[in-house]
Amino acid sequence: MASKQQSVGGTRNLQLTRAHKILALVPAQNACSDDSSTSDEEANAYIPPSPDTSDPPSIASSLLASSLEALNLLDTSTDSKNEQHDIPITLPLTPTFDEVFPSPNTSNYNVIPTLNSIQSLPSPSVELSSPQPSTSGQQLLLTRSKRKKTTKTVVTKKVKVQKFALNYQWLKAVFRHNVSLEENLYNLHQTQIETVLDYFYFFFSPDLITDIVYNTNLYAVEQLGRSIQLTEDEIKSFLAIQIMMGIVQMPAYTDYWARKTRYPLIADLMPLKKYQQIRRYIHFVDNTLQDSDRYFKIRPLMEKIRKNFLKIEEEGKYSIDEMMIPYKGRKAGKRKQYIKMKPKKWGFKNFVRAGVSGIIYDFILYGGDDTFRGLTFSEKEATIGLGGMVVLALCQTIKKKPAIVYADNFFMSPELTYILREEYGILSLGTIRTNRLRGCQELLPTDKQLKKKKRGSSAQVVCNKNKLAVVKWNDNKVVTLISTYIDSYPLETIKRYDKDEKKKVDVECPQVVKHYNKHMGGVDLADMLISLYRTPFKSHRWYLGIFSQLVDMCINNAWLLHRRDGKKTSLKDFRFELFDGLSKSNRIGTNQNVTDDIGENLKIHKPVSVRPTDSVRFDNTGHLPEAGCHHSHVLQTFRLDDSVICQSYMWETLANRSLCLRDIE
Repeated sequence: MASKQQSVGGTRNLQLTRAHKILALVPAQNACSDDSSTSDEEANAYIPPSPDTSDPPSIASSLLASSLEALNLLDTSTDSKNEQHDIPITLPLTPTFDEVFPSPNTSNYNVIPTLNSIQSLPSPSVELSSPQPSTSGQQLLLTRSKRKKTTKTVVTKKVKVQKFALNYQWLKAVFRHNVSLEENLYNLHQTQIETVLDYFYFFFSPDLITDIVYNTNLYAVEQLGRSIQLTEDEIKSFLAIQIMMGIVQMPAYTDYWARKTRYPLIADLMPLKKYQQIRRYIHFVDNTLQDSDRYFKIRPLMEKIRKNFLKIEEEGKYSIDEMMIPYKGRKAGKRKQYIKMKPKKWGFKNFVRAGVSGIIYDFILYGGDDTFRGLTFSEKEATIGLGGMVVLALCQTIKKKPAIVYADNFFMSPELTYILREEYGILSLGTIRTNRLRGCQELLPTDKQLKKKKRGSSAQVVCNKNKLAVVKWNDNKVVTLISTYIDSYPLETIKRYDKDEKKKVDVECPQVVKHYNKHMGGVDLADMLISLYRTPFKSHRWYLGIFSQLVDMCINNAWLLHRRDGKKTSLKDFRFELFDGLSKSNRIGTNQNVTDDIGENLKIHKPVSVRPTDSVRFDNTGHLPEAGCHHSHVLQTFRLDDSVICQSYMWETLANRSLCLRDIE
């Protein structure tokens, strides 16, 4: 064992000796060049710097020395006869060298000095015990493989930010911070809007139409070299067509103009080629102003619509949840998300704050690290996770307080509810995950223990210090809720279907569960209303799906605001009236639905009829006039057929059957 250690120590001395000898070959700062007339002894001699001068050391020499130290040249395959004598060396890089090679089998290249630190080092001083042969003119070349081995990537460790934490005092006691609020927190005033089109313009303002027209023509110039001369009336007609396509659905948008499936309300409003041209070049932003925003293509339009949503008079009770914008294409990249429990599982994730009535007041489109663009959070708020930050971002725009926010277990945490009540003046209630209970699960029964009890059993734990109440309730499955304004009491009963008795029975229900079930469905209601008459917009351009969703959100908000003002109209009739308003308002010659009132030069005198199929053409049934038929039927048959051969055949048939030509006239 001792011999092994001795051999290791000898190898270490041998390796260091070779490396030191190489470092000793580095020329000093004031050393003469090889081209000078001095002898080898004078060239190898070290000339100390003058004390009167303070010139900086040679950067090239220092860099070469540091690069030689960084190389792994500890090779023991050379002859040992040239390495019998140790050479004492005193260099400014010797401490660094010891740090780079702390042991024979390890190396740490992260401590190699940078250029700035090398420039600040003093001039080297080398003491040689015996003169060494000159090695001027020799260059050490590194192959590509050796350079790859010597370079190592430095992994920067993320600095852990201390998360915001509370001191909890969980007890099985009564919650002492109950807040009783009226069902309708605020008396909402009626708006002075009259027509359906004005309700729509309240959210999808006319300046948005002007921006779309400008950016569409600009985009067409970029692509075609010329403008498509799009006007505001044409973009209104385009929006009207999209709205009608959501009501009357066909497999493909070209079917509305096809001969067999032609739909006049759409086909008469705009030619197919013009519709396809607008659909191809519709755009919402100037491409020359592109930045790092993931939703740059739709951001200006989206922000203007969001500001219009914030103008609505708010209710005071809101639900926050995800809303999926359907999209299954491959052009969206990482913008596309997947949520298993949603009806539309693939698409863009949109975080929405909606009222109990279904009106959307605010929304944030998920964009990864760029989700909270333009928003600021305190150090405490930035450590509560994505879900909590989404709730805080959507609550920053709440105008009237006090208010109540309801959310599911993706968002809720004790820290979030505490911040909302203490710093925002907003009460909250929602389901919570078991890994966020912060110690109160020790006082609550487990899921198995609660399931063994009867249906409707519940347990409660409170922290009156932080004004928190946690309730666990057994229904079809065990659910845990957290609140800052209400607890389990007073207990009420609700109806639930019992499989054993095959009827609905009374089940105990905590007060916190009743409030959650009553007010949480605002976002789901808005999503359901959009899905009833969803505006179709299939395209390779991913942002057109978001545009379609924004239009539907504006229509639903307009309809719900229309109903809040006491005007009872169904959503389908509301969309029909909106179609008429967009396609006919402030236009000349668009209020007539028949072609008899238009000019003679615009009439189609010989409409093209659809060619009958072969099964109808060759069935030998009903193609000839019958004998003894009424003259009006013969006249109608004669007028419908413009073929000369059929006319002559008809007259011959009438003559052979001795029919009077006077009846035909």
